[in-house]
Amino acid sequence: MKMTSQILNPDELLWKIAINDDKEAYRTLFDLFYPGLCLYAKRYVDERMVAEDLVQDVFVTLWESRKKIKIESSVRNYLVVSVKNQSLNYLKREGYKQSYIETCLSNSTDPSDYNEFYLLTELQKLLDEALAKLPETYRLIFEMSRLENKSNVEIAETLNIPLRTVERYKAKAIEILKKDLKDYLPLLLYFHLLN
Repeated sequence: MKMTSQILNPDELLWKIAINDDKEAYRTLFDLFYPGLCLYAKRYVDERMVAEDLVQDVFVTLWESRKKIKIESSVRNYLVVSVKNQSLNYLKREGYKQSYIETCLSNSTDPSDYNEFYLLTELQKLLDEALAKLPETYRLIFEMSRLENKSNVEIAETLNIPLRTVERYKAKAIEILKKDLKDYLPLLLYFHLLN
């Protein structure tokens, strides 16, 4: 009789995912933790859909980095901390936008000021598009550094790569982004979208 992933504990499921690219184990892990993690994310963000997206992003990252991931406690703790970090990063990004929107709205009723809100939205879109064009490892390291606020040492440990490689790839990612977005660089830096 074949042993299914449903009867394995979460740490065994992760092992099956990492070693065997076991999609059934991944699905089981997702089904096991997704509802609770969505409720947990909802403690940080008000919108259910946003909470669900944040949790899904954590699971996508887990799958994409399954071969390199190093979990020092338990899968449950890793997922909870990842969702918390993802939620806080979301709030940080949205906080910049919201703070700017509120400043614009409170300082003026001139319709031309509302154009600045659209500028911010467009800048974020341009940055997202530029990030999507980066080589996968560059993008992953940049996002772990800038969005998850991880140190170079933490990134190196998580991805199981040398510290110097992390430093080099992060610098290269920033160099590429600055080159691709050179026309918008002062605005990106002003809005803390690329710094």
